[in-house]
Amino acid sequence: MTEWLDRLSPIWLHLTTFVMMFLEGMGIPGIPGVLPMLALAESIHAGQTTLAEAIAWGVAGNWLGSLLGYRLAASALKRLPRSWQRVARSPRTARLMTRWGGLLVIVSRTFGSLRTPVTLYAGASGYPWRAYLVFSFLGALLHVGVWQTLLWRFGPAILKSFEHFQAQLLPYLIGVVVLVVLLLLVRHRQQQGRADLEGEGQS
Repeated sequence: MTEWLDRLSPIWLHLTTFVMMFLEGMGIPGIPGVLPMLALAESIHAGQTTLAEAIAWGVAGNWLGSLLGYRLAASALKRLPRSWQRVARSPRTARLMTRWGGLLVIVSRTFGSLRTPVTLYAGASGYPWRAYLVFSFLGALLHVGVWQTLLWRFGPAILKSFEHFQAQLLPYLIGVVVLVVLLLLVRHRQQQGRADLEGEGQS
């Protein structure tokens, strides 16, 4: 599994990490940014790139994405439920951002459940732009720096373990898929049979 990663140009992994981190930084949930970072860990160990380069690309993407998310917060909020709009523009949220905004912005870079609402609330509540610049950069540096370092340290072992278990789990996964397909077919036929009986009864 790791052989094709060794042959892959690290610039593509850097660009993929940048894009993933950019989208994640905007506050879009469900972005698997850890996957290209894991692949970069293998490239670092292969001597194709460095840990500092990997962190720099990830931080740049996450930080710039968070800045764009801040700028788009007001327009994005109009498309969300009114409950979100009321909370974002409430005096309580403004007081919360004034008192704990810096800490929330930093922590939200790492925790996805906080990233989206904090990005929206910071932009919609009028949180100071300069303060957001600084704290979002610190949050991106902490988030990407810690994750990329951990993946650089333990990533190759994770990939090797996955490669080992992949061959053992594949037959079971195929069996599960076949079983699910069969169950769906049986269920479909049962529903079709009931529909036919109901049609005969009505006629």
